[in-house]
Amino acid sequence: MAEKAGKKQVTRRQHWLPRTSYLQNFTINGKVKTYWFGDKGRADFLHTAEQKDIAPVNIAVKNNLYETPILPTNAIEDVLAQIEGDYGEVLEKKIKQGKRISEADHEKIALYISALENRTIMQQEHLNSFLDKLNESGRALSLGHNAPEAADRWTKQMEAMKEVFFAQAMAVSFEVNKWGPLDFCFLTPASYVDIEFITSDHPVTLTEFTKDNSPFGRNQWSKTAECVVPLTPKIALFGNRCGITGYKEIDYNFVREINNRELRRADKMLISASPIPEYEGKVIVDRMPQSLLLNFAKLPNGRADKIIKDQIAREQAETR
Repeated sequence: MAEKAGKKQVTRRQHWLPRTSYLQNFTINGKVKTYWFGDKGRADFLHTAEQKDIAPVNIAVKNNLYETPILPTNAIEDVLAQIEGDYGEVLEKKIKQGKRISEADHEKIALYISALENRTIMQQEHLNSFLDKLNESGRALSLGHNAPEAADRWTKQMEAMKEVFFAQAMAVSFEVNKWGPLDFCFLTPASYVDIEFITSDHPVTLTEFTKDNSPFGRNQWSKTAECVVPLTPKIALFGNRCGITGYKEIDYNFVREINNRELRRADKMLISASPIPEYEGKVIVDRMPQSLLLNFAKLPNGRADKIIKDQIAREQAETR
């Protein structure tokens, strides 16, 4: 009986978008607005998508998403819970209040976003598609050598790999934190801007306007890479390698730029706190992408954030 009482239960309903530290920030009256693309795509999503108001507990969730035979029960879920808790504290006590973040805060934010980028269903499907292609290549090679038994054994190995590959990738994202080396700039709509950031079921975006020809694809640490993720309807994190830091206000143009990136990166749905206005839906869809880096590079003191300097000065004055 003691063994039964002490046996750990699996958290079967596992969220790839955290409820408290992420989705809760996009709720009104306890629910988020979702726009499900379905078969109609996203070209006119406001009119073709199915709109639902859903509680965070029932969105971006899948049974046993992170469970794998190579790890103890709830191993990844427990690690994610710690990461989410650490980030949530920084979000509430520092970011939402526009306060300067420490190096330790930076690490907590980076780890949270790195996990957020890699824990989605879209990422799981991407990894599985890689294994499917590998399976096709292995089978073709075996059958070309008249070895059907070897082809079947290879397929079984690839299917077994699917049970562990996603979990292994998640574990790697904890150890190899791709967001760690990036500079962080928190963007917020200016006081005269009456629209908000939206998000999606795959919220972390990476844009590379130089069209890198590397066979490995876009590099998050490139000087010209632009990494963006909405944190709340009023705050988006802009990751870069150009020394752009602190807190900056942006106009309608660049709120729409970030929302367009969310639309292009989304898997099956967009998520919003408030209803997306008719006109905004149109301009988000029709938008031609623009570089955030170029915009900030041309601003006076674009790399020396005045807000941070003022914050430091105030903190120093308070301690005297």
